[in-house]
Amino acid sequence: MILLEKTDILEIHRRALAEHGGSPGLRDEGALESAIAAVRNRIAYEEAGVIECAATYAFHLTQAHAFIDGNKRVGAAAMLVFLAANDVDLRATEDELYDLFLSIASSASTRSDVEHWLRARPPR
Repeated sequence: MILLEKTDILEIHRRALAEHGGSPGLRDEGALESAIAAVRNRIAYEEAGVIECAATYAFHLTQAHAFIDGNKRVGAAAMLVFLAANDVDLRATEDELYDLFLSIASSASTRSDVEHWLRARPPR
């Protein structure tokens, strides 16, 4: 399984801001590192697969608020980049993704909810 590194997440953030605007900057490096470590921990302790890891990137990067701006965009883009790197093409519209990440950001969705959401959209 191909995992994302901190440098990958920082590049995703840079590109998201370049494309959509927003304030640059890392607000909490520890929170970013913790969100990334959550994926490795799930693999090590839960034998997590691609769907579980994708949900973990989505949930923890969005919830961590590690960046000054663009946390939902980073969570969404990291999830999609991770899935693509692992040969999974997600079947979801932009509106569905938008709703999912608003739900994560508002704490209406748990990480488990995100996993169920992903499983309900089998790859193309």
